[in-house]
Amino acid sequence: MKNLNTFYNVSSICLIGASDKENSIGYTISKNLSFFKKDVFYVNPRLSGKYIFNKKVFSSILDINKQIDIVIIAISHNLILDVIKDISKTTCKNIILISSGFLEIGNKQLSLDLKNILDKNKINLLGPNCLGYVDLYNNLNASFISSEVKFPQKGNVSLISQSGALGLSFLDRANFENIGVSKFFSYGNSLDISESDLLLSLENEKNTKIILCYIEGIKDGNLFLKTLKKVSKSKKIIILKGGISNKGIVAATSHTAAIAGSFDVFKSACKQSGAYLVNSISEMFSLAKVFSNYDYLDLSNIQIITNGGGFGVLTSDQLDFNGFNLPSISKKSFEKIKKIVPSYAVIKNPLDLTGDCDNFRFIKTINICLNDKNISCLILLFLFQLSTINQDILIEIINIRKKSKKPIFVLAIGGFQTNIFLETLEKNNVICFKDPKDLSDILKFI
Repeated sequence: MKNLNTFYNVSSICLIGASDKENSIGYTISKNLSFFKKDVFYVNPRLSGKYIFNKKVFSSILDINKQIDIVIIAISHNLILDVIKDISKTTCKNIILISSGFLEIGNKQLSLDLKNILDKNKINLLGPNCLGYVDLYNNLNASFISSEVKFPQKGNVSLISQSGALGLSFLDRANFENIGVSKFFSYGNSLDISESDLLLSLENEKNTKIILCYIEGIKDGNLFLKTLKKVSKSKKIIILKGGISNKGIVAATSHTAAIAGSFDVFKSACKQSGAYLVNSISEMFSLAKVFSNYDYLDLSNIQIITNGGGFGVLTSDQLDFNGFNLPSISKKSFEKIKKIVPSYAVIKNPLDLTGDCDNFRFIKTINICLNDKNISCLILLFLFQLSTINQDILIEIINIRKKSKKPIFVLAIGGFQTNIFLETLEKNNVICFKDPKDLSDILKFI
């Protein structure tokens, strides 16, 4: 397996294909690197001796008399081999190849020639046909993602995406979902560095707890299974597979030259290894939020609390379909709750506090249930449309979530105002859902 430790400790980086032409890929990467606090070098024969973002431009990488950890290449594929040969004369052993024009368009000979040079000189290459690499802990954006895009906060989730465009949308979605990110790899055609290499490199990456993967094709099935089994022991791996239908397989081949392979075999590999194979982007991010917020989840005894009876019925159905246990409320908790609710409240599971429930009654009931040893998890169903519940309850829920070791999930159905309330909760690490089935299906993974 490849040693990719340099990617996590970059001190110097060089861009071959730097540009002063706005809106070009070379300009975008040049601008991104200008924010990197360590050594940055730009190469472009046309601009030799000039300055880009206050950095002198070199004619060739051979003119730079300093150690370079990673080289980014963003030039025409026709010029790649000569540039790679120049790099091989330096001590740099890591390349990010942004350029396209290889196997994805059937250019087999160029791909073979490039791979031969890499293998001969023991050089690692990410790509080709990729978006690049981002390390939020090192303030490094070695990609052509616009600097105008707002990145997520630093966190414990790393992203691996064979598709650059999807990877970019994942970063944007992570920011919107309030999911903190550590590293992002777009690996494109995976001519050299594979999905298995990236997974194994993240095994001991201290800031990564969860790895999200979008994969179209696997280079080596046996190695992938072996890697999944190994890395899954210390990291949560969540995978979204592309190219699972006949049409999707054809699309994957033309997109990243991926050989999609049998989806049944892929599913089996994930199941054997302990990785989580999801069905949609929404599932991937929902599951990531759960794992990001909780190190341990005991879902053996779930208590539902609601201010709407029908909402409780629907949620009970979905949890029951997936085999979850909804235990009866203990006698001790029953007696405590009975003192604070009206006679027509239903003190069962689900616990229906009825439509006239106010903030005080809801919060008091939550705390009683959290202190019940027979309850391992709470699902709170809110109908925020009812006038007796107001936004002050959000602060109460946030404070309870911070103190509670038991998992708490919020479920609410509604429109504009409900979404505003849920966004407030989500920004404070309270995991929310808008449909009972979505909640139940995510919990089933766990």
